[in-house]
Amino acid sequence: MVFLELAAAGTAAQTVFGYNRQNFEFDRTIQIRQEILKIKLQMKRFELFRQDIRDLVKLTVDRMDLYHLVGALCMQFIIVFLTKGRVQASAPPFLLSLFLLTNACAFIYLLLAVWMSMHASIASHSFGVRLLTRFVRLPILSKQQIDNLTFKLKDFEKHGVSDLLRVPFLNKNRNEWRSPEELQQGGDVAPIGAEGAEPLRPTTASAYLLTA
Repeated sequence: MVFLELAAAGTAAQTVFGYNRQNFEFDRTIQIRQEILKIKLQMKRFELFRQDIRDLVKLTVDRMDLYHLVGALCMQFIIVFLTKGRVQASAPPFLLSLFLLTNACAFIYLLLAVWMSMHASIASHSFGVRLLTRFVRLPILSKQQIDNLTFKLKDFEKHGVSDLLRVPFLNKNRNEWRSPEELQQGGDVAPIGAEGAEPLRPTTASAYLLTA
């Protein structure tokens, strides 16, 4: 009789242990998927930021290049007027002076316009490159952060008996799975999903993406 009771208790303990082990594997798999989704969303977010910067820079560069082209063509017309232009000999001197003065002023203003448009195009492109290379670079995870996106089933064995042999439906408290770092430190954490609970260690990767 005692042997049967011990066998029944062992079978029940084995069943509960297997159930909690599968629960641990399922919870960790879901959490890893959530962390990977967060990383993908943050990468997509930074890609959108970089595309916005490229669009804004392209708008300025294209407009300035158009001004540059139009200004250069107008300067060519002014040079043609000053070199090949002919004024009738009977024209009064003040009219000839006015013709030369207006052409010279137009050439100077067009030269300034071409120079400013070229400077604005180069400055806009340089500022866009500076933003893309120093402020909105795609964040790259370190090896440690990538390693934190994995889990091992042997970590399940490091939890307490209350987690390893938690009876479903009878114990309403959820399993308090802890990350490998927290198991090494021996710290206490709130149950997964509870208010104020700290997420798994892989969240540092998402935090890096948010603050990069």
